[in-house]
Amino acid sequence: MDRSRDRRRTADRHEAGRREEDQRNAEIVHALDDALASVSDLVGSLGADPALPAPTAERLRALDQELARIVGVGRGVSDEAAEVRQLASHLTRREWECLGLLVQGFTTGAMAERMSVSTTTVRTHVQSLLAKLGVHSRLEAVALTARTSLLSGVPWG
Repeated sequence: MDRSRDRRRTADRHEAGRREEDQRNAEIVHALDDALASVSDLVGSLGADPALPAPTAERLRALDQELARIVGVGRGVSDEAAEVRQLASHLTRREWECLGLLVQGFTTGAMAERMSVSTTTVRTHVQSLLAKLGVHSRLEAVALTARTSLLSGVPWG
């Protein structure tokens, strides 16, 4: 009983640390997004200056388009990662473990053997984590995990 409680406390400390790190990372990403947006605004206004030679104005417009694309992609990824982290905060330790094994390509049988549980238990954990993450398949869960670096910093799996 004490061992289980100690593991839970350790997991809770890791989770709290991960949340703090996620918050710091989100703040950094948003600050960089804002800085890039400011640079993009500046480049856009410079490119609109009628006194600029045509080749320079064209280069500035191309740079402005590329900066707008980068800022948009960065915001989309960081927003998705934050949303997924929020959804994943409801996963149990065993669901995290299943997710980690899914990412590594384990089958249901191999996961059951590795976790010392039945295949029915693994299926239950997997279905639960899919529902909590809002995805419909194992492949979607793996893709979402990879795209958002969901497993970075997780103390199990």
